[in-house]
Amino acid sequence: MREDREGFLQPHIDTDTCIKCHKCEKTCPIISPITIPTDFETQAFAAINKDEAVRMRSSSGGMFHALAKWTIEQGGAVFGARFNENWEVVHDYTETLEGIEPFMRSKYVQSRIGDTFKQAKQFLDAGRQVLFVGTPCQIGGLKSYLKKEYDNLLAVDLICHGVPSPKVWRASLSETIKEGKLSDIIFRDKQEGWRGVRLRYTLINSSSSAKDLQYYANGFLDNYFLQKCCYNCKFKTVHRNADITLADAWGIENYAPNMDDNKGTSLLLVHTAIGYTILSAIVQQINLLDINITDALKTNKRATTSVSYTKHRTVFYLLINIFPVSIVINGLLKIEKYKKKILKRLIKQK
Repeated sequence: MREDREGFLQPHIDTDTCIKCHKCEKTCPIISPITIPTDFETQAFAAINKDEAVRMRSSSGGMFHALAKWTIEQGGAVFGARFNENWEVVHDYTETLEGIEPFMRSKYVQSRIGDTFKQAKQFLDAGRQVLFVGTPCQIGGLKSYLKKEYDNLLAVDLICHGVPSPKVWRASLSETIKEGKLSDIIFRDKQEGWRGVRLRYTLINSSSSAKDLQYYANGFLDNYFLQKCCYNCKFKTVHRNADITLADAWGIENYAPNMDDNKGTSLLLVHTAIGYTILSAIVQQINLLDINITDALKTNKRATTSVSYTKHRTVFYLLINIFPVSIVINGLLKIEKYKKKILKRLIKQK
């Protein structure tokens, strides 16, 4: 995997050692997609972890921690995304309860999968329980790599907005943090409640509280630096090859207000009998409500539709070679704001 000019990891073939077996193409979940047959009808739930401390350290309702804790208690391994020493996002695994913490909370950057598919297979073949959490395309890659179903695998994907560029993330950090060392980054800070994306960071030995890195979050939400395939994602379906899909229960205040206190509520889409069985095993740790899947998906459109392509994306990648990322993002956002104001005035005049 190598970074392209936009900073995204892309597969490259070493033509000097390639034997033209085409196994890479046969394993690619895009070129050779697989659909796992099932009679299980996808069910939707709203869920909240009963441990308030865990919930407040989570981006949503704390369901990842509940599933990870159960997996570790079975003597298993948990795979997910964490920050490395350079605050890049990488996939890794843990076999301890203490090790769950770095995998918690959303990280809006493309992660390096590394050897985690191979490592997960080794655990599975040894009969160990495995929880593997990733984007829908990453879970698609895992299932294609494994080539068979495992009863001891819980595959969990996400309702994904899109995958942002590691290059843009690195540039944003280097521009913003001139002095000091990072101690923490939170993409979904809950100081003012659960809703919205508030990106904040904290420095080691800093006397001040967490500081904003909001321009990166705004550029992410306005789709300036997502991977090109995210604008036409092949994994936007209700039923997935994952066992469970995790997401924010946006709109919960409309269809289940008793599950909304603005501290975070998870949406779970359960796709398989394995997912349902494990959810049943952790039911004592969570507040769980069976909800209508149509209601849930009305306010979670990214489950089935890709983000819209923005013409600003091309301009963005040209300008970041000249100007700081923050200036480029804030400038493009201002242009959009003024365009909307002018459009409103024109409509009123008509």
